[in-house]
Amino acid sequence: MSVSAISEKLHISRSTLYSYLRHRGVEIGAYQTSARSRDQQPTALAPAEPPATERVATVTLRLAVANNSKFVRGRKRATENIERYCLTFYGMKRLETGHYELSIPYRSDAELDKTVQDLLTEISQEADMRNCFVEMDAWEEGTERRW
Repeated sequence: MSVSAISEKLHISRSTLYSYLRHRGVEIGAYQTSARSRDQQPTALAPAEPPATERVATVTLRLAVANNSKFVRGRKRATENIERYCLTFYGMKRLETGHYELSIPYRSDAELDKTVQDLLTEISQEADMRNCFVEMDAWEEGTERRW
């Protein structure tokens, strides 16, 4: 996805997106063209590997956001940011208070585990930036898999 498409989807400016990415420690490089120039033709084609079929897991997430202490505010903003920056990429649907249904594409079980662990870590970091903490459970519908 391009920076313009992401900023339009999130209803923020590109400079705000760049600022947020820098704050999160994401490496932002210059636009790069392909290494092969248009004049050169490929010498040999590599044998094509059969692409792994992409499956979609329906994951239910239970999320409870709480303030770190009674002197801190930020629970509402933390929840809004988590929904906006973490969950919308996975087709978030609100089920009931604190429960979300996510559609996560994956090719292998290891990739699904890594995606969910990264998502849970990002949610925790987002809450921590607003002086909150989270309690979360995630499970895949129809299986015994839990995170």
